[in-house]
Amino acid sequence: MAAAEVALDPLGAAPKRPFWSGGRLGRILLGTALVLTGVLMLLPVAWVVLESVSPANDQFSVPPVLFPHHLTLMSYRLLFSDLPFVANILNSVLVTTCVVVGAATVSVLAAYAFARLEFRGRELIFTLFLAALTLPSQVEAVPEFVVVKYLHLLNSQASLIIPALIQVLGIFLLRQHFRTIPRDLDDAARMDGAGHLRIIRHVMVPLSWPAISAVMIITGQYIWNDFFWPNLFINTQDRMTAPLALYSLEAVQGGGPIGAIFAGLAVLCVPVVIAFIFLQRRLMEGIGYQGISR
Repeated sequence: MAAAEVALDPLGAAPKRPFWSGGRLGRILLGTALVLTGVLMLLPVAWVVLESVSPANDQFSVPPVLFPHHLTLMSYRLLFSDLPFVANILNSVLVTTCVVVGAATVSVLAAYAFARLEFRGRELIFTLFLAALTLPSQVEAVPEFVVVKYLHLLNSQASLIIPALIQVLGIFLLRQHFRTIPRDLDDAARMDGAGHLRIIRHVMVPLSWPAISAVMIITGQYIWNDFFWPNLFINTQDRMTAPLALYSLEAVQGGGPIGAIFAGLAVLCVPVVIAFIFLQRRLMEGIGYQGISR
């Protein structure tokens, strides 16, 4: 009660809302701030794209030339002539697609088990899963490398796909989401003779598609940009993913050609930015989605 009385003015009027929550001026100021923040975040991507189409002389200019006098695609010609970069991009697409689809499937099944099935040690196992989120990737590197080596999967796309099928963050997000779905729907499906897989397919997945989409977007962005695991498992040029191929270009040739590296960065960054622009609403809906009301 005391807090409520403090929030009201002496005349008993409703408390004032922040200036950005209402009023034309507040909305304009908030919108302007958000637009400026978005522009600042996109500036590095725009600079990479401009450098990739700039002449070689402008790429080394100090101070840098923000707006080149004429555009050229020479950097892209160098990129695709010095590297099998098309094959590297296809490798990235293959690995990302397989991991996104496979990890989403595994996450749905595991999240359903943790949210709906009763078995001994369930909470302990889930706690251990969450503890894995606190460990850096480097801690897992040695044991995972040994396992991959003894399975004879080194230097293959399978070494990048199979270990990545278990995404702890995806399992956690979907498990929390499944718990918001009323169990009455499960009971109704069981009365119709549905088993666990049928409940997942016809009840859980349709009601959880925004959350599943968010998990797939987060996983895809992580795998597309991943450098650590490909660098650990892949050692031949034609089987490298695109980020690892760009690193090999810089390392083997002593830091150049810089134009080809800019072109490769543009090829990697621009699709991700475009995908985020079109999928950001789905991502926000999936993160904030809380199932259906009881």
